[in-house]
Amino acid sequence: MGAKLKKAFDLAKEAGGMKFTMRLAMKSGMSEDKAAAEPDSPANITKMEAALKDVIGKDVKL
Repeated sequence: MGAKLKKAFDLAKEAGGMKFTMRLAMKSGMSEDKAAAEPDSPANITKMEAALKDVIGKDVKL
C-alpha cells in the first residue's frame, strides 16, 4: 500500500531535504506515514503528483 505515494516523499527529500518534505505534506494534506498507509488510488496519485509539482517545480509521474 502507498508505495507510489511514499515515493513522492522520497523524491521531495532528494530534491530539497526536510524543507521540501514538509512542504509536500502540507500541500498534499498527507504525512509521510499516512502516504505509506494509504492505497495508491488514481485520485491519491493525481493529488500527490500535483503537490509534488508545486514543491519541486517539475512534473513527476509516480
